Amino acid sequence: MEKTNFWNDAARYGVLMALVAIVFDTLGFYTQHALLSLLSLILFVLMLTWFMRLRVSRYGAHGYGYGKCLGFMVGVMLCAGFIEGAYMSVAANWLFAAKYDAMTGQQLGLLESTGFYTSDQLEMMSRWLRSPLWLIFGSMVGSAFKGGFFGLFIAAYTRRDPQPFRQNDNDGSAESDDNNANA
Repeated sequence: MEKTNFWNDAARYGVLMALVAIVFDTLGFYTQHALLSLLSLILFVLMLTWFMRLRVSRYGAHGYGYGKCLGFMVGVMLCAGFIEGAYMSVAANWLFAAKYDAMTGQQLGLLESTGFYTSDQLEMMSRWLRSPLWLIFGSMVGSAFKGGFFGLFIAAYTRRDPQPFRQNDNDGSAESDDNNANA
């Protein structure tokens, strides 16, 4: 029986997901185009599906259920969210500070125009939008929700049910496969 390493695979796939997200985040600093967002979403869903299919084909010989699929996708997205949040922290404070200020300035200006928030509350929000811990935490939570939501659908068709009557080449019983692997 092959030993599975959940977090190793989740981190490997999460790094790839984060690198693609970082490219789209960087492009988002320069252009705010709906087509770019749509392309990012499509690529995200395709990559998550592909990674889940790889995981199921590698470790699903005895079945890989819906819950395992969903849990793995959330694990991948937690890893991706950590890396993306760390990048956004660096981008917001050093790499693209002026562009980040322009983007958040518009959002805070809109909130200020509603009249619901005091200047102290808006100043606190402005500090939180630059805080590395808040950016990393927010990115991890957002990525986990995004992966969980799309994972509900992806896991439904990538899961693999166990095959109780699977024949083994040795003596015809599926139990001997487990006994041979443990020996």
